[in-house]
Amino acid sequence: MRLSWRPTLSHRWAVLAAGLTVAAALTIAASLPGTAHAQPRPQPKTLSAEEGKGTVDAVVPGMLRLRLKGGEFWNVVPAPNATVSVVGTAAREMLQPGQFVSCSLMLDEFGKVAAPVAQITFPGGGLPGVIAGGLGLAESGAKRVPGKRDAGTYLVSGPIKLVTDDVVTVQAGRERFDITVSAETELLVKTTNYALAAPGDEVEVEGLYISKGALQATTLSITLANPVMPPTKNRGPKRPAK
Repeated sequence: MRLSWRPTLSHRWAVLAAGLTVAAALTIAASLPGTAHAQPRPQPKTLSAEEGKGTVDAVVPGMLRLRLKGGEFWNVVPAPNATVSVVGTAAREMLQPGQFVSCSLMLDEFGKVAAPVAQITFPGGGLPGVIAGGLGLAESGAKRVPGKRDAGTYLVSGPIKLVTDDVVTVQAGRERFDITVSAETELLVKTTNYALAAPGDEVEVEGLYISKGALQATTLSITLANPVMPPTKNRGPKRPAK
């Protein structure tokens, strides 16, 4: 997927690292038994969803720099139990072996895909398998026996194994499904991987802070401005011509 490590300029990293270091130092100092008696313990303040609307300014491993209401910049790290949502679209180039996908398929009585898929989602990972539509019955890794499963709509999840023209083959447990992807098929991203964010993406964040500018997010929602592309492979410098 498109890992947006583009904003890696040294001054941005310095600003991010400095802000987070200050926040961490304040939090640690406030929690030390010896310092609790020496000075009042700083009380975390809440940044509301209304205050936390804005855009992504920079992305580095493990943290985001956001430009929020009023033009304020915040260095943000999600809390361990934070609710994170990243939504958007994916480029057709994402349909390649190794990508984990999930889609609703119409299967016939023989377990074959009966119609082109309307929508494919890239969740960033998950459990391969087949779930009966509306029943919540998982058959992860089950070997299909003819007549075992009624014809109908099923949620199929798994990694792409093969791409041939407009047909992608998805491995769902022990079963493989050949899925026709038409030009009208929607390719969506619904994941918790905030590393996909890029400058300009819309964001809404809630969380706690001790000093303005350094936030521990409890809720983070990002809407991607551009379709997600597969990561670019670093082929190294070109060799000079002889």
